[in-house]
Amino acid sequence: METLLRQWLMLRLIPRQPRRISTAELEHKLNEQGYQTTRRTIQRDLDKLSRHFPLVSDGRKPAGWSWQKDAETFDIPGMGPSAALTLRMVESFMLRMLPGQCARSLEGHFRRAQTILDKLSGGHAHWPEKVKVVSRTQPLLPPDISEEVLETITEALFGDRCFRGRYRSAIDGREKQLHFHPLGMVFSDAVIYLVARIDDYQDVRHYALHRFLEVELLEQEVQRPDGFDLEQHMRNGRFEWPLEEGKTIRLRARFAAGASRHLQERRLSEDQTITEDGNDHVILEATVLDSHQLRWWLLGFGDTVEILGPPALRQEFKSIAAKLHQFYQ
Repeated sequence: METLLRQWLMLRLIPRQPRRISTAELEHKLNEQGYQTTRRTIQRDLDKLSRHFPLVSDGRKPAGWSWQKDAETFDIPGMGPSAALTLRMVESFMLRMLPGQCARSLEGHFRRAQTILDKLSGGHAHWPEKVKVVSRTQPLLPPDISEEVLETITEALFGDRCFRGRYRSAIDGREKQLHFHPLGMVFSDAVIYLVARIDDYQDVRHYALHRFLEVELLEQEVQRPDGFDLEQHMRNGRFEWPLEEGKTIRLRARFAAGASRHLQERRLSEDQTITEDGNDHVILEATVLDSHQLRWWLLGFGDTVEILGPPALRQEFKSIAAKLHQFYQ
């Protein structure tokens, strides 16, 4: 029985390609779990297991072992119908939101889930055919993220370790070598942002993972800014791209009644008011963060909204309208 348990544990310790683990690393991890064994025994076990499972050796010295990239996931205990259904729903409704490498890392789980559901009848098997999700925004393909970048930054974040990285600016395309103190990770649609500070600066900034070109994990511990809290950072509206941190405005806008109907069910703020204005229009007032996100949202209403206040925002939209008029003359 001990041999069987040891081999099960080995199968769970072996990573999926392109990651690898050596017999020395397996020996160390098995010893940590209370299985005293030798590298020779581990090698014999690997040879036997590779005859029955899709395990591959990279042929290096020392050799590294991996699960084949497209292998179904192995787990003890096995995946049940409910877990299989959950994974199928993730694949159906969330896959497009995940960066490519995140999605690829789940492929084995998805295949295993589909295999299990194919053998079932009844509710579990047909549930994915009965539920669909649509997006109200223009769908965009997720950007490609280097596998090494994603794994290294994730390891740094959860291990509270710094890393060195070469980053390409979104503004001017320049590349810089920076020393990062990772503080959090935020998923915004299909883009993953690292929340971090860099050496010599205390301010917290956001870095899109797909703009990292190279990364190197360091042993140095992360130095967190005093009082930093990711949840509070989000509540402050930092991912709405504020023009000035924490600054709010009293938005006053005239909407076509049809365009504003959903805002009676999903309010902009706690103090939002909507009043009739005649001619099938309404006046909306709400205290909102003064942000780029607000402007993108308002522009999406096209000619069904008129900005009434504050005056600076009205003037801003007046200038935008003038430019659009020039485009279409």
